[in-house]
Amino acid sequence: MDSFTDDLSSPLPKQMISETIENSVVQRSSIINVDYFTANTPSVKARSIELRPWGRIISKRIPAATIVRQEPKIVSTEDPWSQLSDDILEYILARLPLFPLKAARKVCKRWEAIISTSEFDILHKQLGEQQPWLVCYRTNHLVRSKSQAYAYDEESHKWITLPPLQFPSHNYGTLAGANGLVYAIAGPSENKLKYKLACSTSSPSSFLETWYETPSMGFSRHAPVVSVALETGPTGTAHKVVVAGGVPEYEPEHMAVEVFDSETGAWEAYDDLPDDFSGSSSRLWMSGVVCDNKLYMSLIHSWSVHVLDFSSRTWSFVQWERPHGLISHHIMAIGRTLVVAGLCEDVEQPGEIVVKVWKLNHDKRSLLQIGSLSGQVFATLGRNLEVPTLNFLMNENLLYVSKAYIKDGALVVGEISLEECKTEWRVLPSVSSLGYRFDSMVTFCTSISISPHISATSAT
Repeated sequence: MDSFTDDLSSPLPKQMISETIENSVVQRSSIINVDYFTANTPSVKARSIELRPWGRIISKRIPAATIVRQEPKIVSTEDPWSQLSDDILEYILARLPLFPLKAARKVCKRWEAIISTSEFDILHKQLGEQQPWLVCYRTNHLVRSKSQAYAYDEESHKWITLPPLQFPSHNYGTLAGANGLVYAIAGPSENKLKYKLACSTSSPSSFLETWYETPSMGFSRHAPVVSVALETGPTGTAHKVVVAGGVPEYEPEHMAVEVFDSETGAWEAYDDLPDDFSGSSSRLWMSGVVCDNKLYMSLIHSWSVHVLDFSSRTWSFVQWERPHGLISHHIMAIGRTLVVAGLCEDVEQPGEIVVKVWKLNHDKRSLLQIGSLSGQVFATLGRNLEVPTLNFLMNENLLYVSKAYIKDGALVVGEISLEECKTEWRVLPSVSSLGYRFDSMVTFCTSISISPHISATSAT
């Protein structure tokens, strides 16, 4: 064989099966896996073998290859949650919403023991999500003990049966909900307003303790328009409650407006409602809301809108273009943005009625439509009347719609996005089949710290 390339199939000499390198013998058959070597293995410098044409074998040193040891991956089978202390685990669980928290109780006995303590209830009230709930309070006039309150959980789409709520004594039919508070009027001679802010958190057992009671109003009122302005005063911690109308029409002061300041604890009289509201100064005919330190008032079945500026204490007429086909409407607010919801004639389907929602465009002083209630969802409210009368209740960006004067009617909720100018609607589970019979129902929004021990009722 003249050269190595002449016959590539030629066998190597048997003596080449093993190599002696610096007093270390390495068998080729033993070099199978790099993982075999450890850090204690003697350093082995590799040699290359070159076959010359005359049969001589010359070995040359080449740089030693770096051998990297591959450590086996250790997979822990221990649950990381079990490594947390009870204090840290309690802090984490206290931030869960209600229904995930109820499910967490079934994870293990340790979690059940932590969640079941009274200390955990207190921590959950402090750290848990405390947004206002929609509360339906159903009254049984024959047996007061049979009256029942339910709170609707937006996350699980279920009604929660609340423990008995203690309301302050009040005149019959004056308990009502408004944007930002629930209120009632007490005493034919005292004329005191009793109210609870929607953002004021309380447990069912301390529900009565979070109610404010004002001094007597200047006039006897039954069905006024009530709204609240939050974060008032020099420190921004006070609030003002506005009461407009509700005085019997035969009284000369039937359009009186009063404002209660929580900072001073006193009522203050403002200018009466404009003349457009004469003969219609009741919440049955008027709609109003405080938005951006101004009181907006309108007649529900017409398009007469006026605004009271608290700074200048003067009324002014608002010249907004009336939405086409508007039948009735209600004025509400999301933050500092005015929102109008109303019944309109359907342009695409003559003879049909739809619910539309607008927001106020402050730059152009006009209304911009941001959504409408679909016919399928609207049908759940019932169409037994040619022009149905609806109740509207705003809670942050959620708009609740129900049929007025129908005690067991359906409830519809719309989630409003002001930025994207759209609404998403859905029908709430019925509450008519829950609990005992009832004679009337009041809906309002309030922050209630609901314990995970309270039962939840699924209504479909």
